[in-house]
Amino acid sequence: MNVKAVAIDLDGTLLNKNHEVTKFSKNILQHLSNSGIRIILASARPIKSVLKIASQIGLPNSPMIAGNGAIIASGINNIIFRESIDKDELVNLYQTLKNHTKFNTLTMHIYSDFDWYIPFLTSKAQEEIDIIGFSPTLIDGKVLELKNSVQKIMLVGNPDVLIEIRKYIENNLKKVSCVFSKSDSLEINALGVSKFLGVSTYAQLFQFSLSEFIAFGDGDNDELMLKNCGIGVAMANASELAKKGAKFITETNDKDGVAIFLKSYFKLSQY
Repeated sequence: MNVKAVAIDLDGTLLNKNHEVTKFSKNILQHLSNSGIRIILASARPIKSVLKIASQIGLPNSPMIAGNGAIIASGINNIIFRESIDKDELVNLYQTLKNHTKFNTLTMHIYSDFDWYIPFLTSKAQEEIDIIGFSPTLIDGKVLELKNSVQKIMLVGNPDVLIEIRKYIENNLKKVSCVFSKSDSLEINALGVSKFLGVSTYAQLFQFSLSEFIAFGDGDNDELMLKNCGIGVAMANASELAKKGAKFITETNDKDGVAIFLKSYFKLSQY
């Protein structure tokens, strides 16, 4: 198979438990990039965070996928593609969530282009701030006053509550879709948005075939990407759904599973 591009999830996949890219992984990715292989980060994180990590790897100004596939950008304010939640549906979504009896137990994150908003500061929000590396704008519950389009909403909380919330949304709203990135993190996008949409859009924009991609992931939200790319690789720490969609299983994110697979596949004996 003639591989020309590699799409890689971040948390739980490329990043270790300290949310870092190891030197070994950086070296492998830089070598492949210098050899003409496109390296594409494909994350549920906000685009600002994804571009920062890309720069740390040595891939500045390269197009990256964020927001669970809802946005592609190659630099600050240089958006190539976006798929946003309809404004009316955002209103419906927020009002629907507010009416749920357990909404006050959740943390909400809202991603809009290069901006990140939280309606209320919670301990879970602070944990996300520490991981992402920059702070969101606190909007004191004024979600409906946002002017810009919204690509993704993430709800964080008790997994059992989120399962209940997901069913509640699916029964009441028809223009959004929900998927778990982790058991305590529910991703909400416009209907049809996924990391696979992000990768397939990237492929169309830059004239690649999906059969020319290797894709790596660990979460339920990676399953379609792993299933539909030429070579789908799940981490040993991946969810069962992600593993089901993959063709191969590699080592965990804490054991450089991405880099180990790529080193073997491309026969990089010098590393």
